[in-house]
Amino acid sequence: MGMIFGSLDTMTSAVEEAQFWQAIGILVKNYHALNKKIFEVVVRQVEKYQDGQLHESSEEELMKSLREESDQRTCQGFKIGYKLLPKKLADNILATGTVDFVERSYQCQFASDAIDDFSVRFHKGQLKVDAKQNPNWLEYVLRPKLLSWSQSKQEEARQKSLTLVDEEKYNNLYKELKQKHSLRLLECWQTAQESTDPLKFIYEDLAIAAYLMILWSQTQTEPKAFADLGCGNGLLVHVLNAEGYKGYGYDIRKRKIWSLYPEDTKQSLVEQAVEPNSSSLDFPDVDWLIGNHSDELSPWLPVLASRLKANFFLLPCCPYELSGAKFRRRNTRISAYQDFFHYVTQVTKECGFDILQDRLKIPSTKRLALIGIKGKTTKDSKDFEYFVQEELRKYKTGESEIKLREKEESVRNCTQVDRSIIDGLALKIFNLLLNADEDKWLGRLPMRQIAQTLSKEELSGIKSECGGIKTLLRNKHEVFEFCGGDLIGIRRPKPIVVLPSRLTVKKRSCFFKLHHPLGCPLADSECSFIH
Repeated sequence: MGMIFGSLDTMTSAVEEAQFWQAIGILVKNYHALNKKIFEVVVRQVEKYQDGQLHESSEEELMKSLREESDQRTCQGFKIGYKLLPKKLADNILATGTVDFVERSYQCQFASDAIDDFSVRFHKGQLKVDAKQNPNWLEYVLRPKLLSWSQSKQEEARQKSLTLVDEEKYNNLYKELKQKHSLRLLECWQTAQESTDPLKFIYEDLAIAAYLMILWSQTQTEPKAFADLGCGNGLLVHVLNAEGYKGYGYDIRKRKIWSLYPEDTKQSLVEQAVEPNSSSLDFPDVDWLIGNHSDELSPWLPVLASRLKANFFLLPCCPYELSGAKFRRRNTRISAYQDFFHYVTQVTKECGFDILQDRLKIPSTKRLALIGIKGKTTKDSKDFEYFVQEELRKYKTGESEIKLREKEESVRNCTQVDRSIIDGLALKIFNLLLNADEDKWLGRLPMRQIAQTLSKEELSGIKSECGGIKTLLRNKHEVFEFCGGDLIGIRRPKPIVVLPSRLTVKKRSCFFKLHHPLGCPLADSECSFIH
């Protein structure tokens, strides 16, 4: 087996041996959690070292050995062949991991100069991490993540992402869609002066489009036509149309960006309220319904799909009852989101669908997807319609009709908080991070510690209008970054990518030029902001 390489940097933390191997067991399948440039890790081959020879093995045997006591193991270690699927690079990256039970170590070597090799050892009750370079990654990413994994409950279920689609095909298609659509969509977003974060929505909807295209292909359920209910900016509809899928988008309010789409997409977007119990509700040729953060319509997706004898894809977000009222908890032992997801799953069962569930990889905290496929045996419509009416009766709001959102609605996010308040809080947090480390770019603090420095008035003000301190920090992503776990740090500015001049118009002053004691490390021509 391979030797532990000499390193310039070694960092230690106290753990028990069983905890060490538990962390390695998680690391084996989750290197992408340590490197934001990697989308996913695929285990290609597992071999075991036994009696000085390599023998064919499996992931199951590897995981079983990592959980066993040292005197129960029947081999000296494992050699693991990986394929790393990068988010941007065209070619996948090969890597080799070596588990050594004798030396109590794990090392990973990459067939690319772009990624540093590293090793992890257990020695005299200490977890030691080594690398030839990049001490910041060791200190702020690898070591904290391993400690977190070592202390997690072994029985804790870890839901894997993208279980219903081929990960490599999905990643390749996602990269292709980004290259094909993202620049033009960003241009449309800026021209329309949409107030929401373009990269978040563009990348999220491109990822959902890639997922649906692979799912439809693998399940052989490609739609004659789809309908995206509550389509919002219409971006998902546009991308699927552009990729050759016929479909429509319905929303109660037209968005500014709709007018900038190609003519065929404009004709596919309909400004219309979707009234679930309306007799005039009709989607010609539609055999797939899509609910992408469809809010009040989310619990209705299975019902509407069942009435249309269609399949559906639902990514539930804000929880609502069938009546349109806010969701009432059924099970307080789990999170509100899980409770609502279970409820919509129950509605789906009542409607007679074969149920598939998955976890998407998108820039959103609401990533659980529910897919309903028409069952071979059709459930009597009287049964699920009776269930719907019973739900409406139990949780009715006192009104005879279903109450969904109004065409005009108030906005609750950071854009509605006085700018001086937001700027003041951002500067306060920035100064805390500056003072957290002698190196003025390396300050890191836990979210909890940051929150404790804010007054109750400051916390309640941003909570009521923009969802809290995490949303504020995410909206200030040019200043702050999330460093793993709940650590917050200062984001060191990077040079801008050269784009057409109309996409790089500078509108705001550089925060670091104004507030960092060392100023902005970039030249004026390299910075995205005004110096």
